[in-house]
Amino acid sequence: MDSKQRIKLATNHREPDKVPAHMNATKWVVAKLKKALDVTTDKELLKSLHIDIYDMRGIDLNSGTVPKYIGPENELFTNWKGGIFSFWNMREFENKTDAGWTMEAPPPPLSNALSKEECEKYLWPDNNWFDYSNLRKELEEWNDFSIMASGASVFQHATYIRGMDTLMMDMMANPDMAHYILGKISSFYYEYYRRMFEEAGDLIDIFALADDLGMQNTLLISPELFEEYVAPLLKKMAELAHKHNIKLLLHTCGDIELLIPHFIELGVDILDPIQPESMNPLEIKEKYGQQITLRGGISVQDVVSRGTIEEVKTETQRIVEALKSGGGYIFSPGHPVLQDDIPVENIITMYKTGYKFGKY
Repeated sequence: MDSKQRIKLATNHREPDKVPAHMNATKWVVAKLKKALDVTTDKELLKSLHIDIYDMRGIDLNSGTVPKYIGPENELFTNWKGGIFSFWNMREFENKTDAGWTMEAPPPPLSNALSKEECEKYLWPDNNWFDYSNLRKELEEWNDFSIMASGASVFQHATYIRGMDTLMMDMMANPDMAHYILGKISSFYYEYYRRMFEEAGDLIDIFALADDLGMQNTLLISPELFEEYVAPLLKKMAELAHKHNIKLLLHTCGDIELLIPHFIELGVDILDPIQPESMNPLEIKEKYGQQITLRGGISVQDVVSRGTIEEVKTETQRIVEALKSGGGYIFSPGHPVLQDDIPVENIITMYKTGYKFGKY
């Protein structure tokens, strides 16, 4: 199967001769974009930027189309619209700084747990807390977009409740605990999305995992630890997606090139975000573009956040024309969640330029 066929299968966009586009942003960025473009709804905003993919958690990842919470009274799920921190009994804190808005989370709740028995006392989420019967009707309102179900994780979210350093020590010195924590989280997500796909999987095109496995210049964990702890869980998620004719997207920032052949072997269909500060997007396209669809590639860390409008135009054109070659590319910045320190004019310029040069 050639890469252009793959991208048409990966997204159900209504303009098959253009590169499909995707965006997430903080709620403050969304508000600024709506004001700048003189629109009021999320759908109007997406269409004004020529964006083809609707994220079920919403543009801001907290206001989308998700199963209804019907579980026990819990203030973390009040007005719940898909925020993943609620799953892990965590709160989000918003602090205004001179540089923009930042998010803080409390200490990992299981960082000091010494046994699996102690971990069992944690308030693990229950799939029976959610009613999926609303999904089909609500998703049908978005049938002119490709639809992406996002929010799952097989590695990263374990660091939220166990702590990054503690989980890594577990992987080296306490493997039973590492397998237990990772298994509990991935099992919840597997069942959560299995039920979602059983209800409305024919309307969903992409299943997205968020699992940062890289730092700016190297991996977070070794390939050996990836194979032992993460690969089996990732493969299981790929099999779930493919059972419902859905493509699996893996989001992982950083320099993860060493793992790309493993991702392909495990069944990952789309790799995001091809962070240009860590990997050369053109080299990744040349090496792996016939085997996996790529998303991203445009520097948010530098060009989009700090560059002029002309620099944004130039870089966007360069990346889009290179990565769209042969198909197998989804247009998106080098980190998919746009932050409040990015000039709104640069965001608009990036998407309008991507649309202009993204036609086949």
